[in-house]
Amino acid sequence: MPASAIQAHRDRAVIAGAVVLAGALSGCSATAPQDASTSTTTPTPEETAVAFAVTRAGVPITGTGAALQPGISFPVPEGDFRSLTLEVQCEGGAQYKIGIGEAMAPTQVQSGTCDGPTSFQWPLTSSIQESLTFVIFTEGVTWKITPLFSTAEFEADPAITVECDEYSTIYSSIFNADIGYAQYADIDETEWTRRIDAAADALDDLADASSTPLAEPFAEIVMILRSPQRVPGAMIMPTQSASSMVTEICGANQTQVSINADYGA
Repeated sequence: MPASAIQAHRDRAVIAGAVVLAGALSGCSATAPQDASTSTTTPTPEETAVAFAVTRAGVPITGTGAALQPGISFPVPEGDFRSLTLEVQCEGGAQYKIGIGEAMAPTQVQSGTCDGPTSFQWPLTSSIQESLTFVIFTEGVTWKITPLFSTAEFEADPAITVECDEYSTIYSSIFNADIGYAQYADIDETEWTRRIDAAADALDDLADASSTPLAEPFAEIVMILRSPQRVPGAMIMPTQSASSMVTEICGANQTQVSINADYGA
């Protein structure tokens, strides 16, 4: 075995890559061998350079129970590693949350269900805290977490990024309509209704155009905003569950949902 292959095996690195050969195989067909007197020189195939991504597995973390909090250390190995994948294996349908660092911000914590292997990804930055938090909401569940470090960059979904930014604007209008009517008496019910209806229309358009997982919670919020039983100044609480789903999807994409508040300090 070549020395380079042995070293790669020792590092437990998985090297993914491909070299595309162009020209030589394009439009080929089987022909009889040419006579030496009429043979021609075969052009050298043109090679396309590629970048290799290296993935290295960390030491698996296993346990049975409800939580790993405030966190367990998982040192990042030496090398130019730029993204992290945490593979969670558990069964039985229990709900859990997994995160890195302090696992407080939506961009740091993600949720899952114990129904087989599930992968969660984050970018690795110089400021990352090398600790892992795992909270499972059912006692007695056996779980396994395997960290995978990669030299490949974390790639956010640009469609999700755009939709999260648009949702921030729409949800800010819902928030401000509720606060302006219920807490500050700055707008009347007619104006509150106008703003909520406009927000529902904008979010409905966003849901219809969406091809991302955000389409479902968007549509759910629209139904609540248009409900005949809606109470003026009280749209924040009924939409909280679906809004939390939006925040989580955006956070996993490393896109922050923000509220531009018109009231308060």
